[in-house]
Amino acid sequence: MEPNREIQHHVREETTFAGIRHPIKSREELVPRVERLREVCAEAADGPLTHILRFDTPVDGFDSEIGFPVSGPIEHDEVKTHALRHLSFFSSLHTGPVETLRETTKKIAQHMNRVGLSPELELVEIYHDGLPRNGEPSRIEVRLAVLSWPEVYLEQLIRVLGERTAERIWAGGDGITPFTLVDERVAWVGATLERLKRHTDLDQQFDILSRVALVRPAEDTEKYKALYEASGCSVQAVLDAQNAELSPSQTGGWIDPPWTNGETLHLSKVAYNRAAYDDAKTHDALRKAYCFCSLIREAKAPCVDPIFCYRAAGWARQFWEPILGMQFKHCVITDSILKGDRFCGWDYRLDPT
Repeated sequence: MEPNREIQHHVREETTFAGIRHPIKSREELVPRVERLREVCAEAADGPLTHILRFDTPVDGFDSEIGFPVSGPIEHDEVKTHALRHLSFFSSLHTGPVETLRETTKKIAQHMNRVGLSPELELVEIYHDGLPRNGEPSRIEVRLAVLSWPEVYLEQLIRVLGERTAERIWAGGDGITPFTLVDERVAWVGATLERLKRHTDLDQQFDILSRVALVRPAEDTEKYKALYEASGCSVQAVLDAQNAELSPSQTGGWIDPPWTNGETLHLSKVAYNRAAYDDAKTHDALRKAYCFCSLIREAKAPCVDPIFCYRAAGWARQFWEPILGMQFKHCVITDSILKGDRFCGWDYRLDPT
């Protein structure tokens, strides 16, 4: 943690956690769960009451888990113990009523935009004064998970290329901190990708950069895997179901519709802000409206090779590989905002060889 900042950086090491995970539509639903947790966890509780919200999971309401860090495993009816994964966060201390908690979360999100880092799909609320009551002031530490791009990138470089070559490509990365502003960060990313291209082929670039993506929730993939198997292993059935579930109010649907011909799976992504995308008069405005990646979206003039879009392919890779029961070895970026196109799209070869 860095002192004297409204926004701080925090790393959660792998943590043993006992909680009740069940969707909610109102915080009032947490009250009986907390009473149950205090009874069951008792002396095993090893930290403050913690509420975890996870996103992009197929639930009705909010994917909620309330519980405690614990010193050892607890299994009792609906209380389950598991390991919270190693993860980085930006955090801020909220000292007002719970009704204004969203304002604190918004400040953290704004910081992420300033530094060009994207959120992972986890929001944590640590209740230092117990479960907050409506209208009453409460100390709540808000933590919004963040993808630590340089560190994950270095791990993947080492995995594929070995330490010596990895360090050469990653040069300057040790000077990039969670508080490095977006334009300095994007300049380093552009430079390291140029070095990466000199030492690798396209398949290696795909292998490295597609692993530097947000971690996709397994629950989402499991639902579509069941559909794939029930349809007689039809890729088109999954594509049709995904398209049907897109919310026009949120995404506006596909700009470049996915398709398959049995040999190739062509995928793309929806716009971050479809209304702004449709109104865009310049490519710069198009980029800011289209890209979910805050590094590319928020930079003034990103000079970054289109291979960076293998990261977006990595989000889709986590979805399709478990469904198809195969590992993609080849991916071709067909379109990219970074090379002047109107969207990003890529082809996976369905032949595993």
